[in-house]
Amino acid sequence: MKVGLILAGGLASRMGGGDKPLLMAGGHTLLEHVLARLEAQVDRLAISANGDPARFSVFGMPVLADEFADMGPLSGVLAGLDWAAGQGAEILVTVPGDTPLIPHDLVERLGSAPAHAASGGRMHWLVGMWPVASRRVLRDMLAVASRGPRVSDYARAIGARAEELPAGSLDNVNTPDDLARLRARLDGTSTPGPARG
Repeated sequence: MKVGLILAGGLASRMGGGDKPLLMAGGHTLLEHVLARLEAQVDRLAISANGDPARFSVFGMPVLADEFADMGPLSGVLAGLDWAAGQGAEILVTVPGDTPLIPHDLVERLGSAPAHAASGGRMHWLVGMWPVASRRVLRDMLAVASRGPRVSDYARAIGARAEELPAGSLDNVNTPDDLARLRARLDGTSTPGPARG
């Protein structure tokens, strides 16, 4: 069984703070766009976010808090791996909540775990498929780190390979300009998850 985790715990400092996945584009939140593309590819979904989980209650999914505070996105990935183990899953698929154009066939394109996405020579470490069995490796990395280890270190430690994805499918929203470009791209879209092509 494969389960999915939407990473929504970033500080969004370049966006002035707040929850980037709750920003609007094309008439829907970024999170709704991610959900529309990911939910058919996995058996269950959860959100990784700290703070008040009620802000995500409308989505009807578990909201997982980090076990290791201030350790970056890998702490969210570990929370997801622990949740996945409790669901009886073998694979956790992770996607940042500010990456609304992921392919409708992301899981198929990534193939078998462990794997992460790449596009145009750039690694997208958090768009990945992680074996639930690797959670001990990650927990050990987080337990000894003085600050959050890099996702690339975890990926390399478990032998994850890079899978090339289409240009533009991994564009994320880090700045107000990124959001403006996304809104222009999605202009006129009436449902979450723009059509393929």
